[in-house]
Formats: sequence, structure tokens, C-alpha cells
Amino acid sequence: MTQTFKLKKGEISFETDKVRISDNSRKQNIIQLFRPAMWTIYGTISVLRYLKTGDQFLLWTGLFIGISHFIIFILSILRSNQNEIPFDDIKSIAIKRRFSNEFLDIRLKNNRLRRIIGIENSNEVEEYIKSNIKT
Repeated sequence: MTQTFKLKKGEISFETDKVRISDNSRKQNIIQLFRPAMWTIYGTISVLRYLKTGDQFLLWTGLFIGISHFIIFILSILRSNQNEIPFDDIKSIAIKRRFSNEFLDIRLKNNRLRRIIGIENSNEVEEYIKSNIKT
């Protein structure tokens, strides 16, 4: 039995033994890797400018920007963008809500995260997960 739910740009299908996702996750992951990488480079350049000028502002802002975005970069690397996930590989699955955004987080057994954004009917997906999927 296959249950399909619409996303804003794609769909998610719960089949008997796996979850099939068709969205633009590869593009999102590239963007999520590019932005913090650029900010990390900017922070490094600010610290290097501090070494030349001695301005404390450049040191502290460069360290803050560089370190925080480096952490975000590492967390982005730990995300998955698999299109087919067997139920045997799923550790947990849940609908998350932050501010006005709703997304489906699938935590895999290898501690990677597959995030699905743009769910049109999150209440239906949540009810289906509670009633049919045991993780």
C-alpha cells in the first residue's frame, strides 16, 4: 500500500518497506554548504586583517562569524539527501514546527538527518505517521 503526500516542490510516498522522496534536496544542500563556507572564509580574513592592523573589532567579529559558521558548515555536512530510505534505516520520524515553517525530520540510524521542507498538509502526514509507522 502506497500513501503519497504533496510537497510544495515534489512529493513524498510511504510505501510498504521504504519512504520515497522527490524534492530538490541536492540543490538545498549545496546552498546550505556554500553560505557558511563563505562566511567562514570572511571570518578568517577578518582575523588575518586583525593581525595586520591590530583592530580588536576585526578579531572578535571575525572569530565569532568564522567559528559559528564553521559549526553550521559541519552540521550541514551531516545531513542526508537520499531519495529512497528503507524503514530499517530509520531511527525516528517526526513533524517539526519552527516559527511558521513545518518540515519532516527523518533521523537515520547512522545519525544523519533527512529534512523534508514544504509539506502542504502536515496534519495528515502527522496522523499517518502516528497510525502506520512504528520506529
